[in-house]
Amino acid sequence: MRISGIDFPSIMMGTSVCDYKGNRRSLLKKVEESILFSIKSGKLGYDTARDYGNESILGKIFSSLIKKGEISREDLFITTKVGNNQQRLGDIRHELELSLKALRLDYLDLWLLHWPLPGHYLDNWKQMCEIYQSGMVKAIGIANCRERHILEMEKANVVLPHVIQIEYHPFRTVPRMVQMCKERNIQLEAYSANCLMLPFVRHNDILTSLAKKYSRTVGQIIMRWHVQQGVIPIFSSFNKAHIAENINIFDFELEESDMQKIFNLNIDYKFHPESLNCFSY
Repeated sequence: MRISGIDFPSIMMGTSVCDYKGNRRSLLKKVEESILFSIKSGKLGYDTARDYGNESILGKIFSSLIKKGEISREDLFITTKVGNNQQRLGDIRHELELSLKALRLDYLDLWLLHWPLPGHYLDNWKQMCEIYQSGMVKAIGIANCRERHILEMEKANVVLPHVIQIEYHPFRTVPRMVQMCKERNIQLEAYSANCLMLPFVRHNDILTSLAKKYSRTVGQIIMRWHVQQGVIPIFSSFNKAHIAENINIFDFELEESDMQKIFNLNIDYKFHPESLNCFSY
């Protein structure tokens, strides 16, 4: 899909290593192997953030793969985000330069504010818009925002995001936000696209029946549901089998009635409340 004049991948791979147990060397090897496997399996985007603490790890991996001729920079689509602590400091260009240095890149494909931090995000967004014009980033957006933040941006008469990244899955479909994005030509990205495959997701009667009908896994049904509606899903896994499962969804199509069955699962379930990461959200 084409957004802001550039080609976006249909699927993104999350790269957070916050919960990974092990030493740095084994971590680097595990992440490098999984990224190389994903590159060979299909063209993906890679989603990280300053607060994940892994920009330098990814920079080393991407630089190594490029030098080995395994990939070219043009084959990569890299996203990172400005954290709340960096937003409070207020020098957004400096934060971008730090991320680019850590990632060993000359530019970012997508750059996000990690949160619409009260009292800061509008001023920081204005800086991001100016930096976007310089070409250091190809597209800009905001993660974890709600309808009211878009309305506040419109009231402030600023350029709207190219991309909004939120928790979005069959059990949280936020129809008003989706409609608002469609009306404003904002691309929606879904983190935790499969709702972490929690037990109530894995064993849901509707999803398991659809998996049986299409001879797929529940995870593939969910990923296909995202892609088929034009949402970019983000999955997180360093397991090669799971990576392949999440990517191999382009040789079947869900019937419209089955798409609606999945939409009907919505219970506005959110496993990650904003207040955990963004005080006074």
